[in-house]
Amino acid sequence: MADKLTKKELEQPDEFHTIGWEIMQYISEHRNRFYAAGVAVLLIIILLGGWYFYRVNYENKAERMYSSAYNSYSLQGSSSDMKDAYLSAVGIYTNLVKEYPGSRAATLSFYNMGNIYFNIGEVEKSIEAYKTFLKRSEKHDILTALAYYGLGYCYEKNKNYNNALKSFENSNRRIQGTLFESINYANMGRIYEKMGRQKEALEFYRKTAQKTNDPLMEMLVKSRIAALS
Repeated sequence: MADKLTKKELEQPDEFHTIGWEIMQYISEHRNRFYAAGVAVLLIIILLGGWYFYRVNYENKAERMYSSAYNSYSLQGSSSDMKDAYLSAVGIYTNLVKEYPGSRAATLSFYNMGNIYFNIGEVEKSIEAYKTFLKRSEKHDILTALAYYGLGYCYEKNKNYNNALKSFENSNRRIQGTLFESINYANMGRIYEKMGRQKEALEFYRKTAQKTNDPLMEMLVKSRIAALS
């Protein structure tokens, strides 16, 4: 059985109530500070909430423009009208980048403009768009690998073979274990062949043959290996 409380102990104030009373006294004496702190916290909550809803609205508007641009050529049925569709999309992407520069849709727009400019033969603009995308994108995003892949073709088109090789290599660092790995090896083999570097060309064609699961790709690289050997 617990010991009985003494009269003295019963007359002593409860410790919890004492602490509570001291806190209330402190708050009463410094009420203005507490009011100011409360108002500050409330303002921070309001500002954060406002910023969140602003960003959601900002991103939604950018995404609607992005969808409009993308659909204008991806759903195009007639190939004869593709250039007009591409140029129309570029116009929308350009406006999107100006109006919503900080949006994710703006970053994706640069990637798509890189693809479009290459398709219509404006290689320098394609290079510029891909480079801008790469500056803004996440390092390990799959689209980063594909942007380097596209950049490699741009440099090859301009006969800038050293930069083409670097671009395909950068693509492979981010996309290993996929179909594009063997394609990049084939691309590097082709670049080395154009540079007259037969040994390196053979090396990468052999890597392609080992990695690819595509019978047509395997047949093509084996024919190049036989020709160079």
